[in-house]
Amino acid sequence: MSKSNFNFRISVSSQVNLALNSILFLTLFFLTGCFAEPEYPDTPQIEFVSLQNLPSQARTNVDSVVITLFFQDGDGDLGLTSTDTLPPFSERNPDGTVNRFRNNFFAQVERLEEDGEFRPVTFASENFNLDSRFPVLNTLEKETALEGDLRYSLTLFTTSFSPIQKDDVLRYKISIADRNLNVSNEVVTTPMTVGVYDE
Repeated sequence: MSKSNFNFRISVSSQVNLALNSILFLTLFFLTGCFAEPEYPDTPQIEFVSLQNLPSQARTNVDSVVITLFFQDGDGDLGLTSTDTLPPFSERNPDGTVNRFRNNFFAQVERLEEDGEFRPVTFASENFNLDSRFPVLNTLEKETALEGDLRYSLTLFTTSFSPIQKDDVLRYKISIADRNLNVSNEVVTTPMTVGVYDE
Protein backbone atom coordinates (compact mmCIF):
# COMPACT_ATOMS: atom_id res chain seq x y z
CA MET A 1 0.00 0.00 0.00
CA SER A 2 1.49 3.34 -1.01
CA LYS A 3 1.44 6.80 0.43
CA SER A 4 -1.26 9.08 -0.88
CA ASN A 5 -0.95 11.43 -3.85
CA PHE A 6 -2.72 14.76 -4.01
CA ASN A 7 -3.59 17.47 -6.50
CA PHE A 8 -4.86 20.91 -5.56
CA ARG A 9 -7.24 23.21 -7.41
CA ILE A 10 -8.87 26.44 -6.30
CA SER A 11 -12.11 27.72 -7.77
CA VAL A 12 -12.63 31.36 -6.88
CA SER A 13 -16.17 32.73 -7.16
CA SER A 14 -15.69 33.36 -10.91
CA GLN A 15 -15.01 29.60 -11.33
CA VAL A 16 -11.47 30.24 -12.62
CA ASN A 17 -9.38 27.17 -11.80
CA LEU A 18 -5.71 27.06 -10.81
CA ALA A 19 -4.05 23.65 -10.89
CA LEU A 20 -1.14 22.87 -8.53
CA ASN A 21 0.73 19.74 -7.51
CA SER A 22 -0.04 18.71 -3.96
CA ILE A 23 -1.70 15.83 -2.14
CA LEU A 24 -5.29 16.95 -2.32
CA PHE A 25 -7.67 17.99 -5.02
CA LEU A 26 -9.92 20.80 -3.84
CA THR A 27 -12.67 22.85 -5.33
CA LEU A 28 -12.83 25.87 -3.08
CA PHE A 29 -15.38 28.64 -2.99
CA PHE A 30 -14.51 31.96 -1.36
CA LEU A 31 -17.77 33.14 0.12
CA THR A 32 -17.21 36.86 -0.33
CA GLY A 33 -18.29 39.70 -2.57
CA CYS A 34 -21.91 40.79 -2.92
CA PHE A 35 -23.29 37.92 -0.89
CA ALA A 36 -23.66 37.81 2.87
CA GLU A 37 -21.21 35.39 4.43
CA PRO A 38 -22.88 32.28 5.85
CA GLU A 39 -22.41 31.60 9.54
CA TYR A 40 -20.38 28.40 9.72
CA PRO A 41 -18.68 27.29 12.94
CA ASP A 42 -14.96 28.05 13.21
CA THR A 43 -14.28 24.35 13.72
CA PRO A 44 -14.26 22.78 10.24
CA GLN A 45 -17.11 20.47 9.28
CA ILE A 46 -16.85 17.74 6.65
CA GLU A 47 -19.27 15.41 4.84
CA PHE A 48 -18.49 12.25 2.90
CA VAL A 49 -19.45 12.67 -0.77
CA SER A 50 -18.09 9.68 -2.69
CA LEU A 51 -15.44 6.99 -3.03
CA GLN A 52 -14.13 5.78 -6.40
CA ASN A 53 -11.94 2.72 -6.91
CA LEU A 54 -10.32 2.58 -10.34
CA PRO A 55 -7.52 0.55 -11.91
CA SER A 56 -4.27 2.50 -12.01
CA GLN A 57 -3.40 4.08 -15.36
CA ALA A 58 0.28 3.37 -14.78
CA ARG A 59 0.38 -0.21 -13.46
CA THR A 60 -1.71 -3.35 -13.60
CA ASN A 61 -3.23 -4.89 -10.44
CA VAL A 62 -3.07 -1.56 -8.65
CA ASP A 63 -6.09 0.26 -7.20
CA SER A 64 -6.31 4.03 -7.58
CA VAL A 65 -8.70 5.30 -4.90
CA VAL A 66 -10.26 8.78 -4.82
CA ILE A 67 -12.29 9.98 -1.81
CA THR A 68 -14.31 13.18 -2.14
CA LEU A 69 -15.37 15.25 0.89
CA PHE A 70 -17.35 18.48 1.24
CA PHE A 71 -16.05 20.94 3.84
CA GLN A 72 -17.14 24.19 5.50
CA ASP A 73 -15.16 26.47 7.79
CA GLY A 74 -16.31 29.71 9.38
CA ASP A 75 -13.03 31.60 9.65
CA GLY A 76 -11.10 30.06 6.75
CA ASP A 77 -7.97 29.12 8.72
CA LEU A 78 -7.38 25.90 6.79
CA GLY A 79 -4.09 24.68 5.37
CA LEU A 80 -0.36 24.48 6.14
CA THR A 81 2.67 25.71 4.23
CA SER A 82 6.00 23.96 3.70
CA THR A 83 7.51 26.39 6.22
CA ASP A 84 5.09 25.41 8.98
CA THR A 85 7.64 23.26 10.80
CA LEU A 86 7.75 24.92 14.22
CA PRO A 87 5.32 24.24 17.11
CA PRO A 88 2.46 23.58 17.00
CA PHE A 89 3.18 22.00 13.57
CA SER A 90 6.59 20.46 14.29
CA GLU A 91 7.39 16.80 13.63
CA ARG A 92 7.75 16.00 17.35
CA ASN A 93 6.16 17.10 20.58
CA PRO A 94 8.42 18.38 23.42
CA ASP A 95 8.36 14.89 24.96
CA GLY A 96 9.68 13.33 21.73
CA THR A 97 6.43 11.72 20.61
CA VAL A 98 5.14 12.23 17.07
CA ASN A 99 3.07 15.39 16.75
CA ARG A 100 -0.25 14.62 15.09
CA PHE A 101 -0.63 18.25 14.00
CA ARG A 102 2.40 18.17 11.72
CA ASN A 103 -0.39 17.17 9.31
CA ASN A 104 -3.88 18.56 8.85
CA PHE A 105 -5.55 15.67 6.99
CA PHE A 106 -6.07 12.48 9.00
CA ALA A 107 -7.03 9.18 7.36
CA GLN A 108 -7.28 5.70 8.82
CA VAL A 109 -7.99 2.57 6.76
CA GLU A 110 -10.02 -0.31 8.19
CA ARG A 111 -10.61 -3.82 6.83
CA LEU A 112 -13.71 -5.98 7.15
CA GLU A 113 -12.73 -9.08 9.13
CA GLU A 114 -14.32 -12.54 9.14
CA ASP A 115 -16.42 -11.72 12.19
CA GLY A 116 -18.14 -8.91 10.28
CA GLU A 117 -16.33 -6.08 12.11
CA PHE A 118 -14.10 -3.39 10.57
CA ARG A 119 -10.70 -3.07 12.25
CA PRO A 120 -7.66 -0.83 11.54
CA VAL A 121 -5.15 -2.24 9.06
CA THR A 122 -1.75 -2.92 10.64
CA PHE A 123 1.29 -1.78 8.66
CA ALA A 124 4.82 -3.16 8.94
CA SER A 125 6.11 0.21 10.15
CA GLU A 126 4.30 1.95 12.99
CA ASN A 127 5.46 5.26 11.47
CA PHE A 128 3.49 4.64 8.27
CA ASN A 129 0.09 6.26 7.99
CA LEU A 130 -2.13 7.98 5.44
CA ASP A 131 -2.11 11.38 7.16
CA SER A 132 -0.91 14.33 5.13
CA ARG A 133 -1.07 18.10 4.53
CA PHE A 134 -3.09 20.31 2.27
CA PRO A 135 -1.96 23.88 1.54
CA VAL A 136 -3.36 27.18 2.82
CA LEU A 137 -6.77 27.77 1.22
CA ASN A 138 -7.59 31.34 2.19
CA THR A 139 -5.41 33.69 0.11
CA LEU A 140 -7.48 36.83 0.78
CA GLU A 141 -5.38 37.86 3.82
CA LYS A 142 -8.50 38.26 5.92
CA GLU A 143 -10.83 35.97 7.81
CA THR A 144 -13.55 34.57 5.56
CA ALA A 145 -15.88 31.59 5.44
CA LEU A 146 -14.86 28.79 3.10
CA GLU A 147 -16.55 25.77 1.61
CA GLY A 148 -15.63 23.36 -1.14
CA ASP A 149 -14.81 19.84 -2.21
CA LEU A 150 -11.71 18.02 -1.05
CA ARG A 151 -10.46 15.04 -3.08
CA TYR A 152 -7.98 12.67 -1.50
CA SER A 153 -6.29 10.08 -3.71
CA LEU A 154 -4.13 7.10 -2.82
CA THR A 155 -2.78 3.98 -4.47
CA LEU A 156 -3.10 0.41 -3.19
CA PHE A 157 -0.40 -2.10 -4.12
CA THR A 158 -1.48 -5.70 -3.54
CA THR A 159 2.00 -7.22 -3.46
CA SER A 160 3.12 -9.99 -1.13
CA PHE A 161 4.65 -7.28 1.10
CA SER A 162 1.43 -5.31 1.42
CA PRO A 163 -1.07 -5.79 4.26
CA ILE A 164 -3.79 -5.13 1.66
CA GLN A 165 -4.76 -7.98 -0.70
CA LYS A 166 -7.18 -8.41 -3.59
CA ASP A 167 -10.81 -8.84 -2.49
CA ASP A 168 -10.20 -7.16 0.89
CA VAL A 169 -13.11 -4.90 1.85
CA LEU A 170 -11.88 -1.53 3.13
CA ARG A 171 -13.32 1.71 4.44
CA TYR A 172 -11.68 4.95 5.53
CA LYS A 173 -12.19 7.23 8.54
CA ILE A 174 -11.25 10.84 7.83
CA SER A 175 -11.05 14.16 9.67
CA ILE A 176 -9.21 17.46 9.11
CA ALA A 177 -7.75 20.17 11.37
CA ASP A 178 -7.46 23.94 11.06
CA ARG A 179 -4.50 26.12 12.04
CA ASN A 180 -5.93 26.61 15.53
CA LEU A 181 -5.83 22.81 15.94
CA ASN A 182 -9.61 22.51 15.87
CA VAL A 183 -10.37 19.01 14.59
CA SER A 184 -13.44 18.44 12.43
CA ASN A 185 -16.01 15.73 12.84
CA GLU A 186 -14.94 12.30 11.59
CA VAL A 187 -16.57 10.79 8.51
CA VAL A 188 -16.60 7.16 7.41
CA THR A 189 -16.60 6.24 3.73
CA THR A 190 -18.68 3.56 2.10
CA PRO A 191 -16.83 0.21 1.85
CA MET A 192 -14.80 -0.69 -1.25
CA THR A 193 -13.50 -4.03 -2.48
CA VAL A 194 -9.87 -4.12 -3.57
CA GLY A 195 -9.38 -5.15 -7.20
CA VAL A 196 -13.01 -4.59 -8.24
CA TYR A 197 -13.43 -1.35 -10.15
CA ASP A 198 -16.19 0.99 -11.20
CA GLU A 199 -17.14 0.87 -14.86
